[in-house]
Amino acid sequence: MPTQQDHIIEAERLERLADAADSDHARDALRRMAQTSRLSAALVGMLEASREELPG
Repeated sequence: MPTQQDHIIEAERLERLADAADSDHARDALRRMAQTSRLSAALVGMLEASREELPG
């Protein structure tokens, strides 16, 4: 399972690709993909934090 950092790295890569995209359509799609990666990073972070809080 990808880590929070993996998702952040992927989001940054997608954002760089969006900046260099030739069309508005490609730029928008890449930005949406980057946003999804950032949301995934947040979810993974919450899951990791909840595991740390469990006793045992």
